[in-house]
Amino acid sequence: MFARTRSLALPIAAILTIGVAFALPAAAQDVLYNNGPDGNVGYYHVNFGAVLANSFTLSSAATLTNVSLTIYAVDDRNLPERLKWTITTEPLGGEIKGEGFVNLILLDNPYPTRFQFFAWPMGFALPHLTLPAGTYYLQIQDVETLWYTYAFWAQSSGGSSQAYYEPIAQNGAGGVSLVPSEAFSVYGEWSSEQVR
Repeated sequence: MFARTRSLALPIAAILTIGVAFALPAAAQDVLYNNGPDGNVGYYHVNFGAVLANSFTLSSAATLTNVSLTIYAVDDRNLPERLKWTITTEPLGGEIKGEGFVNLILLDNPYPTRFQFFAWPMGFALPHLTLPAGTYYLQIQDVETLWYTYAFWAQSSGGSSQAYYEPIAQNGAGGVSLVPSEAFSVYGEWSSEQVR
């Protein structure tokens, strides 16, 4: 019995540490870019081949550490668990500045939307990606939910990002469309040094 309790202590401690670390953007990190909250006005799907990219602009060099965004999924128990992210210099292309397949962190309770989905405020950590001032694109795809259902990135209530959607990624079917931008924020620290 004691060995079992001890073996669970490490995973629980790791989960708590990740949660506390992600809570730091509000207190110890800067909001580098904010495209606004979930507007409950629309959504685009971001799994099963679909990909969505939103622009964000850094006014000066910065180190990116976290992203928050709102994912819609069916039911209040169908937790979005993982996604693939990419930061590029062009929408759905260009130079890749960073990428990864990461576990998502629940930032707040899910809430119902007018579309009969539940909105999940989620976040994920970036590997301290340092970028010079400029415009970049946050690309989201391959979202996995607990029940492996469709997942959607919620539209913002008034963000200024340029967003591009490809319903079936990288195979030429469907083409790329300019769409309303999505709800997300990028966190990190502004750099006092010039980054090239």
